[in-house]
Amino acid sequence: MIKAVTRILTNSSSVTFECGDVAIIGDGEFRALSGKVDGFILYADTLRYENGVKLSREEQENLKRLYQHFVLNHEDFIDWDI
Repeated sequence: MIKAVTRILTNSSSVTFECGDVAIIGDGEFRALSGKVDGFILYADTLRYENGVKLSREEQENLKRLYQHFVLNHEDFIDWDI
């Protein structure tokens, strides 16, 4: 099980969580209110390791907790659908 999110990379349709030697990729889309981008909706059922193996529900919830810990010192940007 991963221990920490160390870096997050996003583009218009996906997010990559770098977690040490492991990367987790998920699909989603930007969220905008009043014509201004204010977040990213991440679809939990698309979360997968680089090798294509999907994350279990427990792994998804762990990733969400690690993300919440990561944003304590960074800007919160993702709206989780878990």
